[in-house]
Amino acid sequence: MGKLFYAVVVGAILFFAYKKSVLLGLAATVIFIAYFIYTYLPQIYCIIGKRKFGEGKYDEAAQWYKKAVDTGHAKGDIRMEYSYILLRTGDVDKAEQIVNEILSYKLKPQMRARAVIQRCMCYYKRGNIKEALDDAMELYNDGYRSIMLYGMIGFFMIETDPDSEKTFDFCCEAYEYANDDRDICDNMLICHYNRGEYERAKEISDSVLDAQPLFVEAWYHGAQIDDKLGDYAAALEKLERIKDCRRSFMTTIPESDVKELKQAVEQKLSE
Repeated sequence: MGKLFYAVVVGAILFFAYKKSVLLGLAATVIFIAYFIYTYLPQIYCIIGKRKFGEGKYDEAAQWYKKAVDTGHAKGDIRMEYSYILLRTGDVDKAEQIVNEILSYKLKPQMRARAVIQRCMCYYKRGNIKEALDDAMELYNDGYRSIMLYGMIGFFMIETDPDSEKTFDFCCEAYEYANDDRDICDNMLICHYNRGEYERAKEISDSVLDAQPLFVEAWYHGAQIDDKLGDYAAALEKLERIKDCRRSFMTTIPESDVKELKQAVEQKLSE
């Protein structure tokens, strides 16, 4: 209703301006076009940035998002996305600075929760995983729920206490919440893997890999499971697929781990 009202007002102003004189109408048109460009320039830059991000061109995406933020009137969503992309490119300082600026304002609960989650990822990338987990659990204990929060807490718990029942129970709860999310599924299959439940881990892994994902973790963990089940050819095939995946600063599996597992699998195949 609001947009329709403004459209009617603009249309009326232009109508009467042109009725008064062509020059006045043209002047009004130029003013409205300039105002439109000024107002929506951050969104225009953001659209270009999203396209670059989707193509895996993270540095270029960051540049376009910077243009959006530098306009001085980018909305919180755009600034949050910029912070995330900066994390993908490894600029933790700038990413954390932006999210702290967002948190300095009075925010709606949903936006504040998103900002806290983003800051937790910054903490994690700085090596402060305990602080990251504490802040994330505070959100969870306050009743906030989201796929991103479940996936992040599950990952942090696996990193800090991989074999505990508490970690397993939390990842099960997350899996019940969203059993089609890649990160939650990845956490769940790791839990089963750590418990020696390789067949169940493989079921979940196969459901993830059916979508032909481009993130390293899916293929690496799938290869680990095949290795444990003695299907070395399948493990090697999955490790080869990692070459087609997109790596970023957020990728949790080092290339050295991939190389080490590949060498071990090739050795077993040659025996």
